[in-house]
Amino acid sequence: MADIKDDFNLSQQDINWGSILGLQFQPAVKNAPIIKDWQIRKSESDFQDWIKTQARHSLFFDGAAKGNPGKVGAGGVVLNPIGEKFHSYAWGLGYSSSIQAEALAFFQGLKILKELNIKEANVIGDSQIIINTMASKSPALDLKLARLITRNKGLESYFQDLNYYHVLRTHNKEADIEANKVVLLSAGTKMKDGKGSWEPIP
Repeated sequence: MADIKDDFNLSQQDINWGSILGLQFQPAVKNAPIIKDWQIRKSESDFQDWIKTQARHSLFFDGAAKGNPGKVGAGGVVLNPIGEKFHSYAWGLGYSSSIQAEALAFFQGLKILKELNIKEANVIGDSQIIINTMASKSPALDLKLARLITRNKGLESYFQDLNYYHVLRTHNKEADIEANKVVLLSAGTKMKDGKGSWEPIP
């Protein structure tokens, strides 16, 4: 069963049973934040089922950091429309912040979708700042991050339809694995499906 703190999409029946069965359930419901339509809070199995019903590609992206700021890397995976992994990428970024790594992981993922001529996709990450900024079209407050977001939004114009979703870290494991592969490598080191190359950091 999913942790009640991670799943706030509760029916009235759930709330009524919570009141009957114990005092800890009701406060969790009362204090639960509003889940926006770009936030996914599903159990592991429900999430896997959901991915398979999307009938479009899914890009998962993530940044990894050893210290913040510190040595960082960006990575991600692309799933085909039935939820199978068919592409992965990782990019060593040198010394930076974790949020910069997240933004660059997203940037590299969009570039790869474009290279693969995929024009409709779900974009999924555990960085609420990045997903919220892209989904709500709101400006980034940090100047350096704003520059990256502007670059990302420029890439976004290539696509016919992108849906943005924020997930908890447990649903973003494979992208995290890719990002961690390159954290300690030199800036610009790039891996695509296990093959190495180099690309300058924008």
